Amino acid sequence: MKRKVYDELLEWKNNNLNQSLLIKGARQVGKTYIIKEFGNNEFKNILYINFEDQLDMRESFDKMPNPDEAIKTLQAYGVSHNIFNIEKDETLIFLDEIQLSKRAYSLIKPLSEMKQFRIVLSGSLLGINLNGDFLDPGPTVKHIKMTPMDFEEFLWAIHGEGIVSLIKNIRDDVMNGTLINQMLHDTFNNDVKDYILVGGMPQVVLEYINSKDLGKVYQKQEGILNLYRSDIQQYQNIQDNRIKTLKCFDSIPNQFSKDNHRFMYATVERKKKARHFGNAIDWLTRTGNTRMCYNIDHFKGTLIDGKGKSFKLYMNDIGLLVCMLGNDYIYKIQNNELGLFKGALYEQLVAQMLVAKNVELYYARINEYELDFFIEYNGKILPIECKSGGNTKSQSLKNYVDTYKPSKAYKISMNNVNNTDKIIKAIPHYAFALLSVEEIYSL
Repeated sequence: MKRKVYDELLEWKNNNLNQSLLIKGARQVGKTYIIKEFGNNEFKNILYINFEDQLDMRESFDKMPNPDEAIKTLQAYGVSHNIFNIEKDETLIFLDEIQLSKRAYSLIKPLSEMKQFRIVLSGSLLGINLNGDFLDPGPTVKHIKMTPMDFEEFLWAIHGEGIVSLIKNIRDDVMNGTLINQMLHDTFNNDVKDYILVGGMPQVVLEYINSKDLGKVYQKQEGILNLYRSDIQQYQNIQDNRIKTLKCFDSIPNQFSKDNHRFMYATVERKKKARHFGNAIDWLTRTGNTRMCYNIDHFKGTLIDGKGKSFKLYMNDIGLLVCMLGNDYIYKIQNNELGLFKGALYEQLVAQMLVAKNVELYYARINEYELDFFIEYNGKILPIECKSGGNTKSQSLKNYVDTYKPSKAYKISMNNVNNTDKIIKAIPHYAFALLSVEEIYSL
């Protein structure tokens, strides 16, 4: 399945940068698959070492005295796999689950500085400190973040190459303020519903393509969630922290069942406050399993200047959130019978779209009304109101526009394009997903 990160890998290779490459992201977002595909397509050989599965290699690197011995070890391992030249013109060296070998990570800087090798590192739990502080390799390593498949990648996978021209037509229509063909509009709205059910985890998307069976999709999603829970049990250092982190993780659906979607520790455990849960939320966020969306206390300066303590906690993938809700929600989503939870799901949808655009998540609760998200571009703070259906009346957005006079504001819904208002631009969810931040700002 085509992924946008492949172009970043190609750029790294073709620019001949004297850097190694570190691909970061949560478990099951497709890091290993895409790096292997890149290595097989763009190099004569790929030398693959997984520090989670290959305990002998982990032990060998943990005892590694210096970079020269590391090179000998890599050469010997290559020979054992019929790879007789591990240098950059022929071989991609791929070190997977690098967070499990502190020593291997510390050797990347000197190996990169030799300018002889092409090394890609990957890890699912790099955000948490498993083995103490890592030796930061600094500018010798380029960092790339991977997320689940975004909506455009999902469309590529589901519909194939034929969808590319239609996506271009939609972009052009939105930028020109032209109504999108109604049949196409309805089709893409249905694709959005499929994306909500399936999400963007590559294994789950592949299952959906192969079987078109939502039951098998649900089972794949359950497997990923159980893997996340297993990681908490295995890698949270203290038993008490494991229990608290699991409770916070499993409370996410309940957090969105309230009118106010702000994360409340009392929802996790009655009468408990933040200090009781220690590093639980921080741990979940640093693994990439969840995304925090911070409340803005004021609008003086940049968004980060106004960052408050209250927050919402989104899953990294909407399909996983649906799975956490329980199997009865599959039917409710398919038949548009969600009720109160419908708004929360579409919030998660837009949050995931923003993260895919590398946008930090912020919301604001001002007096009695709330703005779902903001984009900061060219020094301007622009509000986003997310709607789950066709009823797009929004007193919150109107109040914000009247009070703060933004140059642009956005209403995202199931309705067709409407850019007639000078300030408030109305676009469908799918179109919002397909536009870059720069294009959104240019509407």
